[in-house]
Amino acid sequence: MPDKKYDAVIVGGGHHATIIACYLAKAGLKTAMFERWHEMGGGACGEELPLPGFIQNPCAHFTRFYGHPAYADFNLREYGLVYTFPEYNEAWIYPSGKYILGKTIFHVVDPVTGRAEFSSANAQLMVDEVGKFSKHDAHVVEDLIYKYKNKWRAAFGKYRYTAPGEWGDKDPLEELFDDPKNGIDPKYATMTVGQIATDLFESPEVQTFYMRAMQTSNGLFPCDQPGLYYHIHALGLVFSMDAAAIVIGGTHSITHALLRAFESYGGEFYVLSEVEKVLVENGAAKGIKLKNGTEIAADIVISDLSVELTLEALGKEHVPPGVWAKAQKLKEKPPRLEDTGYERTQLFWGNIALMEAPKYPMNPDLGMVPRLYFGEADPEYLLSGKYQQERWDLGIANKLYLLVAPDSQWDRTRAPAGRFTALLEEFTCPWRNFSEKEWLKMKREVVGRMVKEWAKYAPNVTMDNFIEAFITTPDDVVNRNPCMPGGGWGALDSDLSHLGRMRPFPEISNYCMPVKNYYLCSSAAHSAHGIGRGSGYNCYKIISQDYKLKYKPWEGRAF
Repeated sequence: MPDKKYDAVIVGGGHHATIIACYLAKAGLKTAMFERWHEMGGGACGEELPLPGFIQNPCAHFTRFYGHPAYADFNLREYGLVYTFPEYNEAWIYPSGKYILGKTIFHVVDPVTGRAEFSSANAQLMVDEVGKFSKHDAHVVEDLIYKYKNKWRAAFGKYRYTAPGEWGDKDPLEELFDDPKNGIDPKYATMTVGQIATDLFESPEVQTFYMRAMQTSNGLFPCDQPGLYYHIHALGLVFSMDAAAIVIGGTHSITHALLRAFESYGGEFYVLSEVEKVLVENGAAKGIKLKNGTEIAADIVISDLSVELTLEALGKEHVPPGVWAKAQKLKEKPPRLEDTGYERTQLFWGNIALMEAPKYPMNPDLGMVPRLYFGEADPEYLLSGKYQQERWDLGIANKLYLLVAPDSQWDRTRAPAGRFTALLEEFTCPWRNFSEKEWLKMKREVVGRMVKEWAKYAPNVTMDNFIEAFITTPDDVVNRNPCMPGGGWGALDSDLSHLGRMRPFPEISNYCMPVKNYYLCSSAAHSAHGIGRGSGYNCYKIISQDYKLKYKPWEGRAF
């Protein structure tokens, strides 16, 4: 006899689990989550870093969860999820002191709901900023902005929050091929990041910006194919189309709000409760067994784990050999830089505390930019492969392309009064490339490099201004989360070969696993990794169809 019975149980208590759990519970299903870690939320977490009194995000940092359907469906602002929306969005400073500075084009006019309106003035400002470097690129950006406004923005949202369709049917982004006025050229669906950058833009400044910003979202190299999904996503970021958003209290506020909503619907969650396996009877999932021997019966079992752990929990005997082999291959060390099938999102994720905020002499407003890049406009360095090869060989490239996210400028809970904290980001390589001792050495050494590089653009960022830093490395990630064996934050590559109907594999791209009643809701499913992506929401849509659940909040709206 089982020790307990639920209508639905979720294996793992990560970000996507907390989303789908709310939908299941509100639909009237007795639902529970089981998490091996001491807290819920997975990458939607926050800690006191680098010192007590400072709050930083050791994993997910850039969130726009106010745009996720769950934000309104569960009234999450009432449960403590509060966003503030900076005036500026993204910027890049070049060594010459020249810069591109963008104000949000779809700026938020209602901070409670996140409702946004198009700003013609901010759109023109973006065009003018790019025009400082290239009139050709300015015209391209003007065209991209208005296509994004008229068609692309809506198609992008529908794609993210809709399950992959049947083979042969066009998805919401592919439908843009058919619009002669506001559509997209089909060639961009299969071009590489580098090919798109050099095809669309002529200035090295904008080419570099596009290629580096692409990595922030998915880690993809210039030689990788981003597909339409990430191409449109990157354009929206680089050209400040949608609002940057600062969540008050840090990323973990998202988890707290979702858990409060979940509990209000009668849901239960358990930490330090690792699942050993999924129980299967007559080709259907019937519950789970915990590491401590406890058996939990359930009509529906959902996994918020990586695809390989999801299938391992099921057992090799219940998985088609081809699917099992594909999943196991993800754990292998890639023999070459260009090999796909593993994820490329490994970072030096720097939580930096300073005595005072950085000051940028070229324009003080640059200190109020949520995503500020700086580095040399050298597209050839990225296109030639030197940047990624140096990362593979050295752990960090000889030229840095840092991103600074100074959230304490808007959220005073992040730092003690009169002090400043920010996130610094630069990419590295898979965890397996170096030993634990080597990662620890780089963890210390990279601090000085980051501060020295930052000081080129903000002269007051010196070691006299410096208080402390905590750099999360791939080694830290591996030790924390078994779903991320490569030490990145993505768990599975998100290039074109792992998107939509191909994610995680064509055989299981509809959230349904090889046995009945077993589903995948994690970022290993469509619409890939990141806070507020659609996998948990879309998985619930499939479950609602399979079990004829009446709670379908998407009916009557776009997605």
